[in-house]
Amino acid sequence: MEDFWGSVLSSSVALLILFAIMGVVYLIWSQVGVRKKRNYFKELHNELAPGQEIMFAGGIYGTIKSINGDKVEVKVRSGAVMDVSRYAIQEIQR
Repeated sequence: MEDFWGSVLSSSVALLILFAIMGVVYLIWSQVGVRKKRNYFKELHNELAPGQEIMFAGGIYGTIKSINGDKVEVKVRSGAVMDVSRYAIQEIQR
C-alpha cells in the first residue's frame, strides 16, 4: 500500500511541476504580446498628423483636421467634426 501512495505523490509532484512550467511560459508569452502592442500604439499616437485618414477602436473612419495635445479634431464622412482623445485612435489608414 505504501508503494501506491508513493507513486501517487511522485506523479502529483510531476504534475505540479508541469503546471508551473506551463504558467511561466504563458506569462512570458503574454508579456511579449503586451509589449508589442504597447510599442505599436505608442508609435501610432506619436505619428498622428493632420490630413491622415484614421480608424477609431469602434470602427468609425475619419480624417484628422488638427491635434491639440491629447485632443484630436476628426472630420467624418457626414462632414461633422468630432473632438476625440488621441488614444481612441486604433489605426492609421495607409
